[in-house]
Amino acid sequence: MSPRTLVAGIALGRLALGAALALAPRKVVGPGWIGAEAERPAAGTLLRAVGARDVALALGTLSALRAGSDLTAWVVGGALADGTDFAATLAAGSAIPVQGRAGVGLLAGGALGVQLGLLKTLES
Repeated sequence: MSPRTLVAGIALGRLALGAALALAPRKVVGPGWIGAEAERPAAGTLLRAVGARDVALALGTLSALRAGSDLTAWVVGGALADGTDFAATLAAGSAIPVQGRAGVGLLAGGALGVQLGLLKTLES
């Protein structure tokens, strides 16, 4: 699989999750990530903000892909976002349900690892 295809896949996944968080933070992704806390209005505000961040990163990445532009800055931005989600979730410890920690570990941690690997390829 080409690096650009991997970047596109991550961007499309980010777009789907980001849109779900931005549009319905208390329905699907929010409770799966932070559990019952997702029902609180303040948590919904933060979940929407994270969703909007991910939509913006995805749209910028997809636009750069379409234009044939350098993807390095977009991959770095995605890696920073995913790394922050991963670290913050782990730092919260048992305040985050086990399934939320596992899900973020797989999604954000996995995407972080792939993006760090892609950076070496994109900079070559």
